[in-house]
Amino acid sequence: MVKKLLYLCFSGMLVFISSGIKAQSDTGFGKYHTNQEIQQLLKEFSSENAKLHTIAESPGGEPVTVLEIGANLKDVPAIFVGANFEGNVPLASEGALYLAQLLLDSTAYTKDVKWYIMPQPNPDAAADYFSELKTGKTTNLFKVNNDGDEAVGEDGPDDLNDDGLITKMRIKSIEGKYIVSDKDARLMKKADKQKGERGEYKVLTEGFDNDKDGKYNEDATGGINVGIAFPHLFPYENKEAGLFAGQTPEVYGIMRFIYDHPEISMVYTLGSSNFCLVPPKGGRKGDANLERIKIPRRYASMLNADASKTYTMDEAIELFKTVVPEGTEVTSALVAGYLSLGPALNPLEDDLVFYKKYAADYKKYLKAKDFSTETLDPTPAQNGSFELWAYYHLGVPSFSMRLFSVPKVKEEKKDDDNDDSDDKKKKEEKPEEKDELSEKDKALLAYSDNELDGAGFVAWTKVDHPDFDEVEVGGYAPYLETTPKAEKIESLAATQLPWLLKLSTELPEFAIADKKMTDMGGGIYKLELYVANYGALPYPISMGQRNGQPAPVILTLDGDMELLEGKLRTPLGAIGANQVKKYTWLLKASKNKSITAGIESAVFTDVVEQIKIGG
Repeated sequence: MVKKLLYLCFSGMLVFISSGIKAQSDTGFGKYHTNQEIQQLLKEFSSENAKLHTIAESPGGEPVTVLEIGANLKDVPAIFVGANFEGNVPLASEGALYLAQLLLDSTAYTKDVKWYIMPQPNPDAAADYFSELKTGKTTNLFKVNNDGDEAVGEDGPDDLNDDGLITKMRIKSIEGKYIVSDKDARLMKKADKQKGERGEYKVLTEGFDNDKDGKYNEDATGGINVGIAFPHLFPYENKEAGLFAGQTPEVYGIMRFIYDHPEISMVYTLGSSNFCLVPPKGGRKGDANLERIKIPRRYASMLNADASKTYTMDEAIELFKTVVPEGTEVTSALVAGYLSLGPALNPLEDDLVFYKKYAADYKKYLKAKDFSTETLDPTPAQNGSFELWAYYHLGVPSFSMRLFSVPKVKEEKKDDDNDDSDDKKKKEEKPEEKDELSEKDKALLAYSDNELDGAGFVAWTKVDHPDFDEVEVGGYAPYLETTPKAEKIESLAATQLPWLLKLSTELPEFAIADKKMTDMGGGIYKLELYVANYGALPYPISMGQRNGQPAPVILTLDGDMELLEGKLRTPLGAIGANQVKKYTWLLKASKNKSITAGIESAVFTDVVEQIKIGG
């Protein structure tokens, strides 16, 4: 235990020192890397202790790889890190490379934990950032016929103003629903009929109707968005998700790899959402209420339950214990499945406790680094996303991090508290006119003007179009929201990524904290073992208990004895953070013999201890 505390203190010092941890090797974090360059770097990272796995090939023929750091470690927990699933956040891929370099430069966080790092799961989409024509696309090159005609990929966007960017085109039309904003002429807004406004423009993605079907840019080359093609809340209505989860080889390969490695006990996602800062959202309708479970009449008599009452999950578990075969472990997953309670749609309250705690701690950490969080809100995790699948299906802590968000515009406060004039009173009596510019538009325009010299917004320019008389092209540039200047990569990564190293020290850690053998007489002994979880996280988390997915931790006994009460293999069940649980057996054995007690797990390090009978 002392060793554990010393290690955590040392780890904390590494993370929180004012200078921060920095990657030492000359990887070149002053630029964004293509997938070819990423793969070359990963090969250079490879060594006896860092093994590169190819887990899939994209429809465009690009490799999807995972770097295993700690390849020589056996019987240890692992953390999986995935980045840039949607392909339009190149900074996330750089963050994964930076994190890999941190881990390779120091053994502080790889001594007892294995890491799997995947910088580029969607290489086809990611290639767009480096192409001559940037669209901001998120789909791979999987052949999808989005418009249901006989051709595939025949009607994508076109660069009408030859600036290398796909933005918007506004078309003068009597059928239009948009007008130019009177707050900022660069922006379009929907006409408000209640204000007597009449639409003057249609707004479409820049391009032609290449297949002459009356639609514009509805069938581009590819594809499937890897970032929304995982099973949890799979968005069947979204064609970019594919026909079913795992249809595209990248997603199938990722899921296959993770299921083949049950030691993965925590998952990090670098991308657009930010569970580190904002806990996973709830509020989805249709979720089962596990604190108000109704027992159907067809089961009520069997369970000796009242069908008119509601039960908590703990109460339902106790009801089931009276009817299951001896030795069967009754879990919330068993109860939920038997009663057909349906899938979990919202994060569980017990899990939100640690998510909220770590979010508060992360804000303090960033404040100590003088890193502002006054930015646009991170994007909520999308249905079908990797980070949601990891939490809801794998049942492990799933943390996501967004390395860059556009700063909010600081509103100037007018100090007129001492103004008692009639003008002030008139202003207070007159309702303020609603500002049409959203907080997001204000921030994006200010960021474009102040940081990018206006390059984040393409000025509206007239172009010739075969289908319309008056057309202008312009709007926000692709990657404005997700991709800062390359010179910012290292500082953003060096400030934020050490937090993920800190989280890695919070994993559960099991040990036999104490043992007691009592001589009951006649060669019969009572054995009491106290099993401790010295980690700061429970195992499994509540969602893991709900879905029964993480591999169980088993308490084992072996030796020359006869068990009178208890089992040779006893699942620990749920054990909370920094919690100790007692397990008891009654056994018959000869005095001065020894038996072996162990903690066995496919996830965590096994523990073995010899216990002398009568000693």
